[in-house]
Amino acid sequence: MRNYYFVVPSLPPLSMHDRPEITFDEFINRMTISLSKKDLEKTKVLRLFIDLCNIRALMMEEPIDPRGNLNEKELDEALLVQAAFPNYVFEFLDQFEKVPDKIKNFSGLLARYFNEEIAKQKGFLRTYLTFERECRLVLLALRAKRLGRDVARELQFEDPTDPLVSQILAQKDSESYDPPPEYADLKELITACHGDPWKENKAFAEYRFKKIGEIAEGKLFSIDQILCYMAQLMIVEDLVELDEERGNIILDTFKSG
Repeated sequence: MRNYYFVVPSLPPLSMHDRPEITFDEFINRMTISLSKKDLEKTKVLRLFIDLCNIRALMMEEPIDPRGNLNEKELDEALLVQAAFPNYVFEFLDQFEKVPDKIKNFSGLLARYFNEEIAKQKGFLRTYLTFERECRLVLLALRAKRLGRDVARELQFEDPTDPLVSQILAQKDSESYDPPPEYADLKELITACHGDPWKENKAFAEYRFKKIGEIAEGKLFSIDQILCYMAQLMIVEDLVELDEERGNIILDTFKSG
């Protein structure tokens, strides 16, 4: 594994309470210059998730997230000629003829992303993607219980024989959901938010930031540390943006009385 003795220390520290000193675009520009071709490809796996979310944004005629691998023009072209994406993306999209149906069932594509990419990756990437998939499933189960939704329907695109999925489905008729021991702290955090969407979002972001850091702990100067930084940077940027939007809404309400 190649060591990046100068790259990692050059990255400014990240905090969940402050705007990052480096933008995602600046980070990617640095990595494009500094990383080997093989390691640069690993960063694209993380950005692929954003590309997939941008497909949905395009279909809903919403602005896309600029942190993906493809800009809006490239994304349009990729979808038109069915290129630049893994085959499973087009296999999923081709299942539905109408755009509203593609949007309605879009969680199925994200499920395919995690299942396909986890199987292909190893090391930090595999552990990270597994964590992201599992903590999202736990959060889905907790919210479904609180909102009275059909958990089985929410998990329709997941493999029912998967250990975590089967654990969730086994509790589909219970009053509450108890996740596996390794995610008990996540349940405590979400429960403490008492259904407040903003508090839940913030607590979940802080939880992911901390846990992702633990995955790369002790792997100094490696691509694992860089991928960890990249994932954490996206979390911080998302939270800062949402915090500012929330602040602006409160300020506008105050101004308008």
